[in-house]
Formats: sequence, structure tokens, C-alpha cells
Amino acid sequence: VRVISFENYSVETVATQIKAVDMPDQFDEKPRILVLACENDAYPALDMAAMNRIQYSAFTRVIPVRCLGSVNTNWVVESLNAGYDGVMLMGCQKGDNYQCHFVKGSELAHVRMSKIDDTLKGLSLEVERVQTYEVAITDIERAPKLINEMAETINKIGLSPLKF
Repeated sequence: VRVISFENYSVETVATQIKAVDMPDQFDEKPRILVLACENDAYPALDMAAMNRIQYSAFTRVIPVRCLGSVNTNWVVESLNAGYDGVMLMGCQKGDNYQCHFVKGSELAHVRMSKIDDTLKGLSLEVERVQTYEVAITDIERAPKLINEMAETINKIGLSPLKF
């Protein structure tokens, strides 16, 4: 599967951020969620939501990515192995009315992430732990709602067995 790549932006760049981010206490019985958010639409929507004091789970960590099409499935697996209970990918709208600044980035990410189900099953994890969403820059209320819904989903299926 193709990937969107950028000069001075590598797999190691984001992998290092994932490892360096302040992880919520593993002994808290709350779902820890990592959001990989497109820096052009989803990340600004979450930023504007915060400026408007729209709350979402405090156990969520957000890492901006250049484009969802640059997301490597290894980042998702490493995040789950590091103790996150779920991973959300938030990117631009794909299809005929695409909003992706790199045209096919969100489409490539959806294709790549559709194949992660087998990896999750191999780790004895539920496929609901990794979700991909299309988020517009104007989704100031919707983006936090998606995070809270993901937290509810994780609460229903249970915390990750990989962190115990």
C-alpha cells in the first residue's frame, strides 16, 4: 500500500513522539486513548474545541501528523503495546468532496487501516480499539464527541489486556 511521505518527517519522528508523550497513569481505571490527528483539519478542530472549553476525556493524548496518509500501522501497534487502550485516527474527508490537502491521504489511510484488523486479532485485541474518522476543520463539537464515544466503547469492551 502506498504512503504519503514528507521530507524531514519520518516514521521515527512520530514513533519518538508516541514514546515521549506523557502517558496517563496505567493504574487508573480509565480508557487511555491516543489520537493521531491530521494537522490540517482534525488537530485545528480539537484545538478550537479546547479554546471553546469543549471537554473530552482527560485520558486522551493527541499527536498531530502531517497527513493521515503518512500514518504507519507500526505506530498503532506500538501505541497499543505501550499501554493505550485505543487509537483513533482523525483525518480529512475523502472521496469526491475530499478535503485532504494531499488529495489521497485519507483514502490511503482508510485502505491501510482496513488491514489492521488481522493484526489486532493476532494480538487478541478487539477491532473496535482502532478507529478512523473523517473530521473537518469545522467539526469543533463533533471531534471531542468522537473521542468521548471512543472512551465509552473502550469502557464497554474493557481496558487493554496488554497493559496488565
